[in-house]
Formats: sequence, structure tokens, C-alpha cells
Amino acid sequence: MNWQRAGLTLIETVISATLVVLVLMASLSTLEAGLKWWQRGWDRMDAQQNARVALMQMTREIQAAKEIVSGSGTGTLIIADAAGNQYKYLLSGENLQRAVKNKGSSSFSGYNLLAYGVKTLEFFYDHPQAPEQSKIVTIHLVTRGDSGRDFEVTTAAALRLKLLNPGG
Repeated sequence: MNWQRAGLTLIETVISATLVVLVLMASLSTLEAGLKWWQRGWDRMDAQQNARVALMQMTREIQAAKEIVSGSGTGTLIIADAAGNQYKYLLSGENLQRAVKNKGSSSFSGYNLLAYGVKTLEFFYDHPQAPEQSKIVTIHLVTRGDSGRDFEVTTAAALRLKLLNPGG
């Protein structure tokens, strides 16, 4: 008698299904690890971009400023431009904010968000005892990403109008 096989036995089916499940589990764990690394990179990029945009705007305005206004300190920077407008930078909770006091106005208004997730904001001056006499401001900013990792950046900006016209 000649027997011909017309399919798989139960044992062969169970073994092949087990192998397929093992391959899928290995692929899934590799994909999961890749997604975690991608999310970490995304969080870091977001924190860096957040800090970079805020620092670029602050640096640009400091460089165009005429002077540092009295009341500035380690946690707050107030600058005045040539037109008499004042700009104030401060940390409120975890938000870096910028307020404006137009010439002739008595108070700051329009507290706008420059950066979120800010852990630390510090200003250092080349004349720490009298910041209003300073010509250079160093900004130290630490932002925190969604994953809880910190991104730290420090930059310095010079008041160009004060450097070009030291007497006035």
C-alpha cells in the first residue's frame, strides 16, 4: 500500500505555530526598544529646540538693548531698547516668560511664553553687584524633557549699543 501525505500533522502544526509566535515576540520586543529610543530622541530634540528658540530671542533683544534696567538680578532680567521700551524675562513656575513695558507705561503687560518645561533660569552679569552697569549678560537655562531628562545650555550676549557707545 502506498500512503500519500496530504497535509501537516498536528505536531508539525503546533511546532510551526510556536516558531511563528517566537519570531513575532522577538520582532515585537525589538520594535518596542526602537520606539523607546526614538521617543527619547524626540523628547531631547523638543527640549533642545524649546531652549534654543527662547535663547535666540533673548540674545537678539539683549544685543539690541541700550541698557540693563535696575531691578535685574539672578532670576530676572529687565532690558531697555533705544526707543524706551522695556523687556522683562523671568521664570514663572516652569515657564520662561517675557513681558513688555512700552515707553510711557507704568507696568509690564503681555506675559508671553518663551519656553516651557524650564527647570532653571539664571542671569549672570559682568558687574554682579550692579547689573545695570553691565555690558554682558550670561544666560543659564535648564529645560526638562517629557522623559525627565534635563538639557542645559549657557550663552552670553553683549549689549551692542552699550559697547559701541560706552559713555551713553
